[in-house]
Formats: sequence, structure tokens, C-alpha cells
Amino acid sequence: MPIPEAYDAFAYAYDQALGENFFQAVRRLLAFVVDKYPARELSHLDVACGTGLAMEFFEKRGYRSVGVDASLAMLGVARRRADRLVGGDYRALPFRGHFARVTSLYDSLNHIEERDGLVAAFRSIRGVMSADSLLLFDMNHPDIYPAVWGMREPYVSTGRDHHLEIATKFRARDRIALGFVTGWAALPNGERVKIRETHRQRAWSEEEIRACLDEAELEPVEVIDFDPFQEIMNVDARGVKLFFVCRVKRA
Repeated sequence: MPIPEAYDAFAYAYDQALGENFFQAVRRLLAFVVDKYPARELSHLDVACGTGLAMEFFEKRGYRSVGVDASLAMLGVARRRADRLVGGDYRALPFRGHFARVTSLYDSLNHIEERDGLVAAFRSIRGVMSADSLLLFDMNHPDIYPAVWGMREPYVSTGRDHHLEIATKFRARDRIALGFVTGWAALPNGERVKIRETHRQRAWSEEEIRACLDEAELEPVEVIDFDPFQEIMNVDARGVKLFFVCRVKRA
């Protein structure tokens, strides 16, 4: 089973094009959830940590944060914000201890296309959780794929250090969304790298996600409808994102 696609050259443009904008929105929700469910121990694992924005958030709140990602390029960018970074697949996490809070943001789990893979990811995360731990993650509402990923016009982002165009396509027959990313990004040394990547996601229903969690011995404490960019009024969809707060399943 291959590791979900690693972000290569795209990693250098990710913060400006997508990462920081999304995190400005999810920061408020994270703060609300972290305050609502205070942790006894301040340890945090960010699964598919990307460029380290969530790690920075938890570190500023006194947590000892560790990040894991399959993309070495993403980890290289994350080193600007965090020190404790590990390369690895989130379906087989390379940790033995427990973390009080585990996050997986930016619809990272939507990159898993097979049910067995999603269950494996949840089981791996369950292995680093104690009875007091919480898993916080977001996944895209399935309606958002035909509504947004099926649009004809590409998403375009231009900045001093990057230019990106992301053309998307949604295949209803197998619920696979494709993102074709082209453009360029500037490295810290000023060199430009070309970007030409294809990213894949699957549309998962809330019922499917809950079933996979149950098989991995996790259960939702609550599920929050999350609309980071206030899109729901402009698209034909019942929701934008689902934000799960989960604990180890209790007997």
C-alpha cells in the first residue's frame, strides 16, 4: 500500500497559497476545542504536520509538540517553526509513547482512498493515545467535491515567492478528486523550482468515517460543522468540512 502522495516542490509555496489562510480559520476552532477539553498532560502529536503551523500553535500554548509527515520537503519547511519532526507514514506511526492531543488537519486523511487504509491510520493513531487523549481532525464534507472540486476554473495564487494554478476534477463514479498543481516556487536561496504535481483525495461520508473510527476503537465526542472560508452560501453543498473530536472507545 503506497504512502499517500508526498508534497514535493509544492511544499515551498504551500504556506502562502493555502496553509496560512486555512490556519487562520482553524486556529479559532482549535482554540475553542483545546479550551473546552483541557489536557492533563501537555503533549501533542501533529499527524501529517505539513509546514508545522499546528505545532507552532500548540507550542505557544505550552505543549511539547512533535510532528510527523511523509513529505521530506514539507518537513524541511516546517523546520522554520518546529524542532521535533519525524518522517513517516501515518498508517504506521513510528512512536511508542502516548500523546495527550493528536491532530491531523488540512483534510490530510482525505488523501487515503481505501477503507483499509483509513482504518489503519486511525488504528495507528489509537496506538499513541491513552484514555485521556483526544484526536482532533478535519475531513472535507463529501458534498464539497462535486460543488468545488468539480469547477471548471482553476484556483490561482500568486505571490512574491510563488505562482500556483490548481485545476480540479471530481469523478463521481469512485468519489475520487484530482488536483493538478502547476507553477513555481522560490527556495530560501532564491532559486526557483517548477511545480507539476497531481494530488488525489477521496470523498468520505460522515457515516463511513464513523464506521472506520469504530473499527479502530475510537469514538467521536462531537462532530463540528466547519466552514473555514464561509463558502456554504455560495456552493450547492450541505457542508464544507467536518471537524471530529475523538477519544479512545470506552467499554
